[in-house]
Amino acid sequence: MKIHGVADIKSRKGREYLARRGEILRAGEKLFAERGFHGTTMLDLAKLSEFSVGSLYNFFETKEEVYYTLLVEKLDLFRLRLDGEVNRQPPGLAQIFALIESSVKFFQENENFFRILIQGRPALELSVGETVGKDLRERYLACVDFVANAITRAIKKGEIEKFNPLEMAYVLLGMLNSFVTYWTMHPGDSELGSKVPFIYDLFLKGVAKRRR
Repeated sequence: MKIHGVADIKSRKGREYLARRGEILRAGEKLFAERGFHGTTMLDLAKLSEFSVGSLYNFFETKEEVYYTLLVEKLDLFRLRLDGEVNRQPPGLAQIFALIESSVKFFQENENFFRILIQGRPALELSVGETVGKDLRERYLACVDFVANAITRAIKKGEIEKFNPLEMAYVLLGMLNSFVTYWTMHPGDSELGSKVPFIYDLFLKGVAKRRR
């Protein structure tokens, strides 16, 4: 999705444009999480971000574009966060723990976004077609590869059994997704950050009772 309406994002006008665009995206994150995709209108977005509807169209042509941009930019930010936090640790189990911890921290910091991602993505794909689904899948698969590479490094160090790294990556991401889904559906039930050691232990050891 292009950033239209600005020739040079490094100029003063470009920076102002991006700042105002960010205000609209923050308003969208709040509204989509509270009202859902179909329950939000461009008028709602204009009111919350304190723009006229006409001014809003200088930044985004449709609410679908707002929604899509929000998803893509947050997912890209998530990947950058993982890159920084995981690669700061030595290869092996330390990277696996950092991956879980940084993911959970990002989930907590962006609760509204993940509520949107879990609850609203099907509505968006139906509204704007296959392109959105393709873009989101590509980003998800890149994340899977990133996790699989971290697991491969742990296998090479002899810290994880030699299972298929890609399959293990899907298992770990599936676990994280399940915890986030539960957390978004039961707000206040538990502190997600407190689950990091449990998720780590569950992924590495499973639930079978240990023999003494």
